[in-house]
Amino acid sequence: MKQPGELDITEGREEPTSNPNNPYHRVSGFYETNLALPFISTIRRQEARAVGDFIARHADKDCRVLEVGPGTGFYTLELAQCCREVVAIEDSSGMAQILQGKLQSQASNVTVINKNFLSLPVEGAFDVAVAIGVLDYIAEPAAFVAKLCAAARRAVILTVPHRGLWGACFAAGSKLRKIKIYRYDRAALRALAPDWRGEITEVGLKTPFTKGLTLVAAFERP
Repeated sequence: MKQPGELDITEGREEPTSNPNNPYHRVSGFYETNLALPFISTIRRQEARAVGDFIARHADKDCRVLEVGPGTGFYTLELAQCCREVVAIEDSSGMAQILQGKLQSQASNVTVINKNFLSLPVEGAFDVAVAIGVLDYIAEPAAFVAKLCAAARRAVILTVPHRGLWGACFAAGSKLRKIKIYRYDRAALRALAPDWRGEITEVGLKTPFTKGLTLVAAFERP
């Protein structure tokens, strides 16, 4: 599947290091149960429409995609259907095992790597890089997004929790579980990729009186 000249990143320099701030890394099996809850499912469908639109616009059948933090594969299978190859880097061994089990019967063009993304030599190896729901839990996003941008020849697609009522509710609920959620406004999100052309859309329970829960961004290399 690897084309001539493409970098093979299956050999990382470090063992996987799960982010202790992400609660689902400790209880991976609960992740899919959580997604099935009606309230969460409604929000995720709204997010998925925006993410899917950006994927359709920036990826194609000849595309090699990097997905960081695929979890149990909510977006991985969609990417596998529309792209030539997907490399999914998941630092949680529990989530990686669940994803591998799904892929055995549903997709053959996905490679799952259970390692720390920041330890891998991904620079220039992909057309598009995707990270959905990952920055929610990352205290220092600048290095993470910079590495995504270095990996992608074409575009980076990511999501972050939005500052506002729903984002505050998400952060407060997570705090009860001793989890810190990092929220962004549009300016802070754009500042993570200052040299790239960015398009940001707002989704998740948005009303005339409240901001949406999630910002979905597509940054395109200039």
